[in-house]
Amino acid sequence: MKRLWVILFVISFIGGQETQYERIGDPKDLSFPGGYIGISYEFDLKSKQKGYQISFGVAVPGIGESGNGPYIFPGIVFGRRHLQNNDSFTYFDMQLVAMIGGVWGGAGYGSAYIDGRKQKRSKYFLGWLLGGYVNERTQTSELEWQKSTFRGYHLGLVFPLIGNHFYP
Repeated sequence: MKRLWVILFVISFIGGQETQYERIGDPKDLSFPGGYIGISYEFDLKSKQKGYQISFGVAVPGIGESGNGPYIFPGIVFGRRHLQNNDSFTYFDMQLVAMIGGVWGGAGYGSAYIDGRKQKRSKYFLGWLLGGYVNERTQTSELEWQKSTFRGYHLGLVFPLIGNHFYP
């Protein structure tokens, strides 16, 4: 057993000698400001609705400090929502996301295609890292908005797109 500990110590000591890495190029030299691609799952425990979405956003240069934030990301979202009665609909939103230190929030406005009809929808959201809360409303007639058509939770993964403003 002592021999195993000595061998592990020697291996980790030798492997730990090369902790420096060399980065080729500087992200500030890129022409793209940076952004993200996100995939997420949303669910409402009360109404039993669930769905998924794919989002894409681009960082706005000049807001926040490059590489440190805070960041503003205008973006687009494509999603599908499954209702309790096994019906489903698709939606497309334009959104604005703000992020600082892992905390994100924002609002969006778009269209849902429910029963072959196009309906306006709005949403706002707030979260930290992988999880958050979403509240959505849908316009049922020309003047009337439903109070809340979806109040649920958001679980998602975001893949950063490195650029001259948004980089680690």
